[in-house]
Amino acid sequence: DEEADPPPDEELDYLDGDEPDHSLGEGGRAMQRQRAKEWVERRGRLQELKKKRDAALARLRDATAAKDVASLQEAVRLGVAARMQGRSGGRPWRFQELTAAMALLARLSAREQQAAQQRAQLAELAALPLRAEALGADRQRNRYWLLGDGCGRGRLYVEEITAPWPAAPPPPPPPA
Repeated sequence: DEEADPPPDEELDYLDGDEPDHSLGEGGRAMQRQRAKEWVERRGRLQELKKKRDAALARLRDATAAKDVASLQEAVRLGVAARMQGRSGGRPWRFQELTAAMALLARLSAREQQAAQQRAQLAELAALPLRAEALGADRQRNRYWLLGDGCGRGRLYVEEITAPWPAAPPPPPPPA
């Protein structure tokens, strides 16, 4: 995923100001009315886009705080649908909240995938016919293991420890 810039200023201009003076320029009243109508329609589309983006931003913030994969996926989908990313001048841009949510989603998905792999590995090991169960150790630190196949048959294995016991500390010197 390539690095994305913040959104350009024209993406954040929702035409909140006053209507421009359409009387400037050439053309008759019909042309002026046409320009005014186009401006009103464009402003309506941009205001609708702003509502979608605000809703997506709220969802992205909530999902990021919850750190839930399903809600993050839905919030990212809403953010993309609300045109919170794109290209301008050949460079990609994206809203900061969408970038953060996508990064968190990638980390959480990788963590879930790793956990699923570990669970599958443990299930695979548990299905193996050989089981090993430590029974304990004796005074000489030899360890006793029960190796079985899970069907009640098994063998006792003694792991002999050849290292000597740690030496006892020397007695304290007699008082002088």
